[in-house]
Amino acid sequence: MIRAIFFIGIGLILGGIAGDYIGAPGAGAWGLGVGISVSVTALVFWMISLVTRGVRIVNPEVVKAAVQAGRVGMARVDNVQDTGTRINDQPLCKVELTVQPQHGQAYRTMFREVLVFEKRMLLAPGTTLPVAILAEGEPDISFLKPEDLRDPRLQNLPVPSVASAGEIRVPKSGNLRPNGKRTRPLLGTSKRWLPLRAVVYLVMICVGLTAVLLPMRDAVQLSVESKKATGSWVADMRTEPGLSTALAKLEEQIGHDKVQSVALYKDYIFIDAPIGPDTLNTDTWQYRGGKMTDTGPASTQPKSEKEFFKTSDVKWQSLWPAVQSVTSGLDQEITDDITISLERDTDSDVHSETFMHNIEDVIARFSISEPYSSSSYTMDGQGENITKN
Repeated sequence: MIRAIFFIGIGLILGGIAGDYIGAPGAGAWGLGVGISVSVTALVFWMISLVTRGVRIVNPEVVKAAVQAGRVGMARVDNVQDTGTRINDQPLCKVELTVQPQHGQAYRTMFREVLVFEKRMLLAPGTTLPVAILAEGEPDISFLKPEDLRDPRLQNLPVPSVASAGEIRVPKSGNLRPNGKRTRPLLGTSKRWLPLRAVVYLVMICVGLTAVLLPMRDAVQLSVESKKATGSWVADMRTEPGLSTALAKLEEQIGHDKVQSVALYKDYIFIDAPIGPDTLNTDTWQYRGGKMTDTGPASTQPKSEKEFFKTSDVKWQSLWPAVQSVTSGLDQEITDDITISLERDTDSDVHSETFMHNIEDVIARFSISEPYSSSSYTMDGQGENITKN
């Protein structure tokens, strides 16, 4: 379970990184924060479980059942070794024993336990103590008090030498239950279980990844479409598929396709559009990382319905290729900074009532800033008739 939680945390971290890469700024921040906390905490407990593996936890009911069944004997402490690990400032020790059951052959075993000073003195090498053999055919033991023995004469049972007791029998993993069975992890820890563990851990990573990316499914979908169309996981919002996705999202939210102005940046789009089909009140919308956000009233409010244009009036897919025809040969850093701005051209007739109002044909503007010069261009809404200003 601890390992599963650890890999969920890893999935959250990966989701946070992916979310920040393809989504809006900070979209995956929570995944990173929660994922790091979860995975670090789980890792600490995982390391503790590895360090304390083999530390026995004896159920009193199991000891009682062993005594009642007559599975008792005497054990001699052969060696007590400090493992170098301290838990609650007490040493974790490895204790080796030779056990002589009341009935059966002698054997050697070992266990690991945190030993306070007093108990370590009681387990000095050479000391012989009564024990309960916790399960038939298993090496697990638990120390008894002399008065726990039904037959006091058992304390005189001789314990053979280490050499005659054979190799050390290490208790199996898992604690014994009163019925003699052991507790088992959901997944085995042996090599035989490795393929299944790998599958489960991969699923846990996917769970964490999905928890972060599912709320960002629009950004994920846009990223996948961009990868198919352009080879990049991050969509360039000046071209497809980012452009059509953003315009469709705007129309879905405001219920119409009229806009006052559009500014196309590499990573996002700003759109000034009326908040309804029958009003001049205009808000500024930002589309970034698959998310459309209303940032509030536009800084410039239209004076008439004529300042709006329909998104269908513009040949969006032709705009960026038109810009590229001018920027051919320039460095990537220069082209990345180019913004395409669209709005209706201004009425230049000084005698008109709409002088300087944006009511003429749709026009697109862009500028190219080089290290020692800059230039501005205009073109129509079809990506044609490029003019250098």
